[in-house]
Amino acid sequence: MTDSLPVTDSSQPNQPRSQPSIRRPAVVYAALFFAIGTFAPYLSVFYRSVGLTLEGIGFVAALTGVVAVVAAPMWGAAVDRLRDARGPLLVAGLWGAAAAAWLAVSREPVLVAVAAAILSAGTAGMGSMLDSRTIEIMGSSRDRYGRARAWGSAGFVAGALVVGFVLQGTGPAGMFLLYAPAVAAAGIAAWLLLGQPVGRGVRSVSIGMGRDLGGLARTPGLLLLFVGSVIVWTSFAAVTTFVSLQLVQLGAGTAVVGFVFTPGPLVEIPFMLAFPALARRVGAERLLVLGALAFAARAAGWALVSEPWLYVAIAPLSGVGYALFYVGTVTYIARAVPPSVQATAQGVFSGTSMALGAILGAVLGGQVAAVLTIPGMFAVAAASTLVGALIVGRATSLRRTVSGG
Repeated sequence: MTDSLPVTDSSQPNQPRSQPSIRRPAVVYAALFFAIGTFAPYLSVFYRSVGLTLEGIGFVAALTGVVAVVAAPMWGAAVDRLRDARGPLLVAGLWGAAAAAWLAVSREPVLVAVAAAILSAGTAGMGSMLDSRTIEIMGSSRDRYGRARAWGSAGFVAGALVVGFVLQGTGPAGMFLLYAPAVAAAGIAAWLLLGQPVGRGVRSVSIGMGRDLGGLARTPGLLLLFVGSVIVWTSFAAVTTFVSLQLVQLGAGTAVVGFVFTPGPLVEIPFMLAFPALARRVGAERLLVLGALAFAARAAGWALVSEPWLYVAIAPLSGVGYALFYVGTVTYIARAVPPSVQATAQGVFSGTSMALGAILGAVLGGQVAAVLTIPGMFAVAAASTLVGALIVGRATSLRRTVSGG
């Protein structure tokens, strides 16, 4: 096999006509994103409760992002070598539970940073590993990926709502009482439910990780798409990292924070279920751009309002953006690279680009918020998201031109 990774359709000619069931991946998505829902909306509030400043929160978030940049493609490469996502997902889930227990009892800033970094190293690749396995299960029906992923959005909603009420009685550290067992359960569910090894029936190849990434970079449009994705996820992370603090500053309780984080995932569900039909009508490439524009509109709206209930009203735009941009990216990459490097590619675009965005968004978001206030930072994020949308549009049009599509 050469270093080059051509743009290819990975459909198998002997694929059975009946469409594969999404039920087992859907259960794992629901478990994993329930865990994330108990954790992500309140993490900055936890950091603040242990004495971190805005800049300190940005530093810790950036540190965990740096770790994830390295860890996500490494987990993906491990899956591609083993031809089996189940073992790595199980290890990652148990690793995440142990690290979360340590983070829950950490109070010194240095120990908080170290525990958060170890947690990130264990869990950074879970979503992309699950994505690659689901794409494999779907086979030529890969556009149905969104229907399995929609159950993750439902799990996120449940987790965010439940933990919002739990924290009223326990304080911010109480979120780990739900997160640790939930992320372990996600790993165990992946081991039990995801069936045979990922590579069954696919010829195994053995190439180095550096060659994998080099080949991906030479695939037409993918490097530019990566750059645009990092810009979009940077802006997304900046808004998401600090919106909880802004709501608390406006006098909202933790339950309100949960309500701000739930409309988005609720809206994601119908958009993900409808993604195959939308992709056929509009094209996955255009859906990527529309998703980025929805992120920009959310950031701009939050920059202009000062009432917590208006944050809730604008929050559904997050779901539109996430469903179209994230699912669109996974589907686009599934069509653009061969099956032998699916997990590596998904780790790069679903894991590394988001992790880089988390680094830059946390650092830049914290710095900009300290100067312009948090709403001012939201306005800057809206403008930068528009730039990312333009780059993503150019990247996808370049691939259509090269491939003759």
